[in-house]
Amino acid sequence: MARNFKGAAIVLALAVTLSACSAAGGGAGQRTVSVTGTGTARLTPDIVVITLGVQTEDEQVAKAVQDNNARASGVIEAVKAAGVAPADIQTSDFSVSSQSKFDPLGNPTGEVSYFVSNTLTFTLRDIPKLGDLLQAALESGANTVQNVSYSVADPSEALDKARLEAIQDAHDQASQLANATGAQLGPVFNLNEYSPVPVQQYAAPSFGKGGGGGGVPTSPGTLEYQVQLYIVYSLR
Repeated sequence: MARNFKGAAIVLALAVTLSACSAAGGGAGQRTVSVTGTGTARLTPDIVVITLGVQTEDEQVAKAVQDNNARASGVIEAVKAAGVAPADIQTSDFSVSSQSKFDPLGNPTGEVSYFVSNTLTFTLRDIPKLGDLLQAALESGANTVQNVSYSVADPSEALDKARLEAIQDAHDQASQLANATGAQLGPVFNLNEYSPVPVQQYAAPSFGKGGGGGGVPTSPGTLEYQVQLYIVYSLR
């Protein structure tokens, strides 16, 4: 998504154009003005998606899988105990691979190590529990944390307001430009919306967030959604 920043970059981002387009009836040309309006919604995350991994290694593939299964089961139980619903827990990847061993001179020894990886993705809907949940999962067998992503379950209401803000922003810009060129602003000729993508705004860490103080330090910060509308107005 194209970002729009106020200040010096506004001229480039708004890319104002006056153009002559053929009218729908193929008659006289039609003048237009094109602008990009921006609206912003800042929301506090209410869910967090975490991806954890359990990796084991052994010279016997069955032993590597057995150890991995035991550790992964412990992680799942810990996650459930922390308040994650079973429907919000997913095995997103499981793999078994092998690697030959070599001596110090680089010659193959004929021995093989087997690596087993189980990746779990789950959604926590009680963000203050995140620090303690991560701590419990790591103590129960997880040995990689691949991703922690904050989000908002339903940002639609805030995005609706940001969209109206973007429309007003575009209208104000187009009116100013029309007046400056001695024209009058007409109806909307064309409109396109750039899909809003949340951007994380960071805040100071909180240790455990009320979960007993012994968990991993976490901070949800604020998510900023930016709605951009590219609008072409007719000029009279």
